[in-house]
Parts: sequence; structure tokens; C-alpha cells
Amino acid sequence: MHNYMLRLAFVGTNYSGWQIQPEVPTVQGVLKDALEKITNESIKLTGCCRTDAGVHAEDYIANFRSAKEMECDSLLKALNSLLPRDIGVYEVKLVDENFNSRYSVKGKTYLYRIWNSFARNPFLYPFSWNIPYSLDLSALSDAMDMVSGRHDFKGFAKLEGEKETEIDLSTELSIKGELIELRFTASHFLRYMVRRLVGAIIKRAEGKVSTGELYEYLRGKHCPHTAPAKGLTLESVHL
Repeated sequence: MHNYMLRLAFVGTNYSGWQIQPEVPTVQGVLKDALEKITNESIKLTGCCRTDAGVHAEDYIANFRSAKEMECDSLLKALNSLLPRDIGVYEVKLVDENFNSRYSVKGKTYLYRIWNSFARNPFLYPFSWNIPYSLDLSALSDAMDMVSGRHDFKGFAKLEGEKETEIDLSTELSIKGELIELRFTASHFLRYMVRRLVGAIIKRAEGKVSTGELYEYLRGKHCPHTAPAKGLTLESVHL
């Protein structure tokens, strides 16, 4: 069997996340259908992580095995000819048979974009949370620093089975005029973790969550604040 790694990007607006679900469009489902048309085989497609409905990816890794040996460039062209325009494969690579996109990656970086303006930017609108009022950027920066480091993030997560909830998280804040970019890098993330972190950080910047409340979330208290999915992008996957 030949093990193929795919690097791809997708706009998540029209999909109910990565993972196949009944009766709704998903990125995994669309990509699996295209691969099965090309290979004429039943394909098991493994992704590096789940994504929520509406979340985007600039860099996503998946892998599958096939009895067929195919030229990687030819497979890339064939896939892109079948896939819709909001999903694009930009690398196909033969990898070791033990490579598994879920377990072989070393980390991920998520980017959350906030458009902080009364003016609408149609180019950013599908990929950002539009907040049309002033934020306390000093409090926002302090909150980003607070969540950085090793914490138990179970208060920010929807837990599914036994998972390691203590995570070393690094953060980066970039402010470019009205565009605020929040980056989060870790070996792994819990479901809803980044969106709830952003939700709490923005509430802190609005003056609606205190420093003490944010500390309580970091000690395991449930965080009820969740940022919209469309502002979140999986920016890079680290091998």
C-alpha cells in the first residue's frame, strides 16, 4: 500500500467542519468522494484535526492509503479538477507507511481575525469577527499574556473522552489598524478551545469579564463565551 499525504486549504463557510457527518456537506466528505473517483477504491481519509462548522484552514494535512502508485503531481491536478473552488490541494507527497496525519504532527497554529471598525471590509468579512465598537487593547493584550503558558484548559473546552487538558500554549497579538490578529500555537487543542479563549479575551477587552474571572476559567470554571466560527483559521500545521 502507498501512503499519500495531502496539504490543502479550504474556506469553511459552506461546510459543517472537516469530519464526515450524515446529510451535511463536510470537507472530508467532498475530498473522499474525489479520491474515490480517481482511484476507484474505497478510501479511508485521515485528517490532522476536526474543525467546527464555518472554520477555515490555510494549511491542513490529511493522508490516505491506496494500492495504486500514482504520480504526485498528476494526483494533485486530478484532485483540483474535481474539487469545488473553496477547497484546494497544494501538495501531494508519498510518505512513510507509518505516517498518520492525526498523530504525526507536532503542533498547530490557529489565527483568529477581528475587524474592529464601524466600516465593513467585504474582503475580510467572511474571515473575521466584525466588532464595530472600541475595545480596550491594553486589557486585550494583558488577557493574551494571561492565557499564554501551561494551563488546564478544560474550562474552555467541550471534552470528548479522555484527553490531556493541560497544554503549553503560546500566543501572539498583532494589531494592524482596525485588523486585530490573535495567534495560538500548541501541540494540540481541545474542541472549542480557541473560540472560547477568544470569546473570553474579547469580553475582557469590553470590560465585561474581570481578570479574576479569566483566572477562574483557567482553573477549570466553564467559560460561557464563544467567538464566531468564521473568524477562526487553522493557519499552519507543524510536522
